[in-house]
Order: sequence, then C-alpha cells, then structure tokens
Amino acid sequence: MAFTQTQVRKLAGKLPERFVKTRTERGMTLSYVEGWHVIDEANRVFGFDGWDRETVSAECVWQDARVAPKACSYAVRVRIKVRAGKTIVSREGTGIGHGTGTTLGDAHESALKEAETDATKRALITFGNLFGLALYDKAQTGVQRAKGHEAALVAWTLARSGQPPQPFESPEQFCSAAKEALRLAQSAADLEALWTANAPTVAQLRAIQPELRTRSGSHYADLLESLYREQRKALEQQGPQSAAVADVVAPAASPQPSSEAPMTEGPSPAVVPMTEAPADKSALTITMPRRIRDAAHLKYVAALPCLVCGRTPSHAHHLRFAQPRSLGSKVSDEWTVPLCPIHHRTLHDTGREEAWWQVKGIDAKAEAERLWGKTHAAGVSAMLPASGVASRDRSERSTPRLEPASATGTGHQPADVLRDTPAPQSPPTDDRGLPLPLNLKVETS
Repeated sequence: MAFTQTQVRKLAGKLPERFVKTRTERGMTLSYVEGWHVIDEANRVFGFDGWDRETVSAECVWQDARVAPKACSYAVRVRIKVRAGKTIVSREGTGIGHGTGTTLGDAHESALKEAETDATKRALITFGNLFGLALYDKAQTGVQRAKGHEAALVAWTLARSGQPPQPFESPEQFCSAAKEALRLAQSAADLEALWTANAPTVAQLRAIQPELRTRSGSHYADLLESLYREQRKALEQQGPQSAAVADVVAPAASPQPSSEAPMTEGPSPAVVPMTEAPADKSALTITMPRRIRDAAHLKYVAALPCLVCGRTPSHAHHLRFAQPRSLGSKVSDEWTVPLCPIHHRTLHDTGREEAWWQVKGIDAKAEAERLWGKTHAAGVSAMLPASGVASRDRSERSTPRLEPASATGTGHQPADVLRDTPAPQSPPTDDRGLPLPLNLKVETS
C-alpha cells in the first residue's frame, strides 16, 4: 500500500464534531467544514511537503459592474496531488465562488478565493471522513460526537404539575410532548408553572442540539417558546370565560346540564373525540368562511358543458378568489363552475384568475351561485341525466330545468314536475353555426 499505516489509521478516523458548522440556506440547515480545517488536516495526515495543490482552470462566468456593490462569479477547477511513497495520488474538484466589492477588482478577488477554497474541499473530500465526507451521510455516523453527547440525548424529561416526571429517549419526542402539554394548559397559572419547570430543558435543547430545526430553519426550542407566549396571551385574554369558550368549542357528550352529574351516567367528556362535535367557526367572534364539501354537487357541475367553449366533458373548477386562501384547503364546493380540460389547464397556468374571467367576459361567481342554488332547490340526483355526461344538453346553464321551491312547500320538487319540465332550447350560434360561449358579452355592431 502506498500510504503508511499511520496515514491509513488517520484517514479511517472520524470527523470531530467541533469542526462541523451549520448554516441555513433556502429553508434547509446544511452542515459543512471550513476551508482552513481541510487544509490543516491535509498537512497533518500527508505532511507539509507531502501534497500539492494546482489550479487547473479559473473562469469568470458572470459579472455586473453596473450595480453597487460590484459582483461577479467564478468557476475554478483544482487538482490535488498526494505523494504516497513512489506513487502520486491525484484528485480533482470543481468549485463555484461569488464575490462582491466596492470595485470590480475586489469582487473578482473575493469570488476567486471562494471558488478555489470550494474546489479544494471537493477534491480532498474523496480522502475520507476527516475532510467532510461524513457530512454527506444524513445520520452522520462518521462524525465523532463529544463525550457525554449520547447520554444527553436520552436525558429529556418533561415535568408536569402533580405528575411524576416523564422521560423521553429523543429530543423530538420531548418536543412533541411539551407542545401538547402547552396546548392543553387550562389556565395561565398552569401554563406558567409548566413552562418554568421545563425552561431549563428547553435551553439545554437549544445548546446541545443546534441542528434540531424544521425545514424552514426554525429551531424546535424557538417554536416551543413561541407557542408558550401565544398560549399565555390567549389564556390571559380569556380570563374567567375560558371554561365557557371550551364548552362552545368542544361541547360535552352528556345531555345533562348539571356539572355534578355522576361520571357513570353516559360517556365521560374527556374520552369523547373532538371530531364528533366540530365547532362552527362561522359563529365564532372571529369568523372563518365555511368550506362545504358536496360530492353530488361537484358531479352535477362536471356534467355540464364548459362555461367558455361549451365542450364536454368538463371539470368542476373551484374559484380560488371566491374565499380567502387556506393552507391545504380548497374553497367551498358551492364556488364551482364547469370548465373543459383545455380551459381548466389554461386557467390554472394564469396567475390572476379574476383577470382571466374578466377577459372572457364571464361572471363566474354569479354562475357558481346560480348552480349552487339550482342543486339545492331540489335533489341533485334528479338533475343528473341517466345517460351520463355526453347526453347533457349544452343549454343546461341558460335554461334551468327546475322551478324555485314554493314558500309553502317542503323545498323539494316532486319527481313528476321534473319529468314534465320542457326540454331546453338550443344555445345561440354564430354565423358559422358554432355555439357561442354562454354568459359571454357579445358586442354587436
């Protein structure tokens, strides 16, 4: 073997944790080693005269002298040669550097240095964990942790008032339990006591686990502290009415109004799932729009011809501007209109949906309201054709088949009335005999 036994033993070692640095970039936490450490390790393992660095190429790939400060970028290729006995081991690496400065010369100098350092690290990383290869493993098994680090990982204990301390094996489990305990605090005093008892553990979490962050770069300890402040503010604002608010959000399953009813009569409120009695958020002090889901209405809308061109089949498109945005939730199903696949894709590729409808000359919200009122004035199943989507007349939107329910009736049309409804008229056509888009403003000369 070209390398000595001492060199092989050093190259097979692990990267000390104290040399691992982290930074947040594009919402992700990245680990890296600094350039000076890589060069220092090369001198320690190979010797000061045992290796060479050669810049193979350096190219300025971009520069802008019009902005202040001046900026430019370099791409550099570096070759590393290591003398191992009579053998020369050669490795190459490529790096990119970006520099800024008050003058263009300062910008070029900064970018060139950064690119050369990056290329040097990429060339030396092929020699093992000491030069940063261990950081490419997500578990970082090639990183040598400090003494006592493993023991500290299992020392996460959640303290609660009136309960024995609850230990956890990992900081992630501790954070999950602490978050749940903060959310379930019934009063400001209980919340304060819970946070005071666990604040040292949260501080230890920040010191021992600096890499414990979300994808957005927020540390778990900061999230717990932010949740504590939000809960404290909410509980202080509620004051003595907190119990009443809890009854509105999660009503008890027992029908007896008395709070002294025996626990054996009926199920306990503590074991009743919250999903069995969801809160009507539109009735709260700070109202939220109701998002209704109606599969039958979506099926009916999809059976109609396209609102723009009259083609079939159609998709039930949700009008995104009809309600405020919500993370992971569409608008209510009452705000849907039929669109063919072509116009549906075109609309989704458009940044401003309202402007798209204005160009088409269509009041989409009015059409959605009309369709919703139509399906809920009578059963949706009675309005769908038996022969499927292809048999639907193109004038379904312009000529309603149902008459509005009478004030003295039950709100639903009898089946014989639906059968006796006259067939709709043919849609208007242009001079070429093609159907005109419905609800479209047509200018006449």
